[in-house]
Amino acid sequence: PTLPPRSSAALACRGLALAASSPKLRSRAFCSGVSFRQPEEHTMIRDLAVRFVNDFLMPLEPALLEREASGKLLRLAPEEQTTLKEKCKELGLWGLDLPEEFGGVNLPNTALVMIDEELGRTIVPFTFPPDSPNLHMMMEACNDEQRERYMLPYSRGETVSAIGISEPGAGADPRRMQCKAVKKGDFWLLNGTKIWITRGDVMDHVILMAQADPGDGSSGGITAFFVDAGTPGLTVSREIRMLGGQVTYELVLEDCKVPDANLLGKVGEGFAPMQTRLTRRRLEMAAWSIGMARRAMDMMIQQANQRVLFGSKLADKQAIQWWVAELATKIHATRLMALDCAWKQDQGMDVKTEASMLKFSATEVATEAIDKSMQAWGAMGMCKDMPLHILASEIRTMRIYDGPSEVHRMVVARSLLKGYWTL
Repeated sequence: PTLPPRSSAALACRGLALAASSPKLRSRAFCSGVSFRQPEEHTMIRDLAVRFVNDFLMPLEPALLEREASGKLLRLAPEEQTTLKEKCKELGLWGLDLPEEFGGVNLPNTALVMIDEELGRTIVPFTFPPDSPNLHMMMEACNDEQRERYMLPYSRGETVSAIGISEPGAGADPRRMQCKAVKKGDFWLLNGTKIWITRGDVMDHVILMAQADPGDGSSGGITAFFVDAGTPGLTVSREIRMLGGQVTYELVLEDCKVPDANLLGKVGEGFAPMQTRLTRRRLEMAAWSIGMARRAMDMMIQQANQRVLFGSKLADKQAIQWWVAELATKIHATRLMALDCAWKQDQGMDVKTEASMLKFSATEVATEAIDKSMQAWGAMGMCKDMPLHILASEIRTMRIYDGPSEVHRMVVARSLLKGYWTL
C-alpha cells in the first residue's frame, strides 16, 4: 500500500526522534575522536616558530636575494647558520620531533606540519635542526652502536647527514636501482653512482641505498648503508646547479669499502626505513608548500589593495576577488588534508596514499598561488629583488623531488583501483 504523504517538517522531526533513540546514530566513535584544536603547549611552540620566522629569517631575505641575483648560491653563510642554530637551542626549537629520552621535544606530526608551514613562508633555506627525514630513518633502523655513532651526534647538530637514493637511471622507480653492494667477509664493496644529493659537499656521512648481494646465496635486495665522507672509493664527482640558486651533487662509488657495522637495518629491508623517510619528507614538503602559498597570497592581497588600475583598485576587480577566494579555499582544504595525514601517521596508520595525495595537491596549489601573485604584481613580480621568483623556482623543483606529481597520482589511482584504499 502507498504511504500517505507527510510534510517535510514531520519527516524531519521523525528523523531527529529516531536519531535520539538509536545508539548507533547518537554516538559514533569516528565523530567523537575528531578535533582540530591543538594542545596549548603545541600552540605556544607554533607561535614561537612564527616569531622566529618573522624576527630572524625574514630579515635575511634581502641579502639572500642579492646573492642569488649575482649568480651565487641561495645559501646562508656559515656565521648565519651558526647564529640561527644557537637561537634555536636558546628558544627550545631544536629536536622538535626527537624523543625526550634523547633530549628532544617529541612533537607529534600534527604539530610539526603547522610549524613547517611557518618555515615555508620564507625563502631562507633553514629548517629547525636536525633535519627530520634522515633522523626518522635513523630512529627506525639504527642499532644501539649506530645510535651512538651516527644518530645522537646528528641529533645534537654535530654532524651533517645526506641521503643517496636516486641514480641517473633510477629516480621515481627505485626498483631500477643499479648501485651494487657485495659482501666480502666483514665488509661490503659498493659500486655505482648516486645523483641529486643535497649537502653532498658538506656531509659527514650519506645514508646510501644499494642492491645488496650477501654472497652466500641468500636473497639480497635494496639495503641501506652509512657511508662516511672521506671513505676511499667515495667521490663527489660533480656539482649540479639547480633552479633558484639551489645546488645538488653527484656521488660515485668505486670499490668503496664499507664495514659490515655500517649496514643500516637488515639486508634487503632498506625500503621500509626509506619509505618512513620519504613519508616524513612529503609531509614536510606539503607543509612548506602551504606556507609558500600563504606568502604568495598575502603578497597578492597587498598588491590588490594598493594598485590602482583603470580608476579602481585591483581588489575591486572580480578576477582578483575570485583568485583570492579560490586560493584561500584550496589552501584551507590542503591544510586540513595535511592535518588528517599527520594525525593518521601519529596513530600508526599506513598513510602512503594520503601522503601521495597531499604531496601533489599541496605543491600544485602553491604553484597556482605563486603564479597568480606574480601575475597580480605584473612586471614587479618578475624582479629579482622580490621573493616571488625564488618561491616559483623552489615550488617547481618540489613537484619533482621525492616523487613527481604524476607518480603520486599513479600511487593514489592504483590504491583505489586495487582496493587497497577507499574514501
